[in-house]
Amino acid sequence: YIFKMKYTGIIMIVVGALILLLSYATDRFLNSGTVDQNWIQGLAMLLIIVGIPTHIHVVGKASKA
Repeated sequence: YIFKMKYTGIIMIVVGALILLLSYATDRFLNSGTVDQNWIQGLAMLLIIVGIPTHIHVVGKASKA
């Protein structure tokens, strides 16, 4: 169970970063206006902020086991 959960925080952080990068790229090169969409930026920020403590918690749990 711990092994399956081991990379959950990292995956959340990477997905959040990818959302930010794709949002910037589509706005810059396609003039899509995604940078002005607060829910997209907020979702990416939430994934990154929640992913960091999740990773710390899961890795700490795994090292104690």
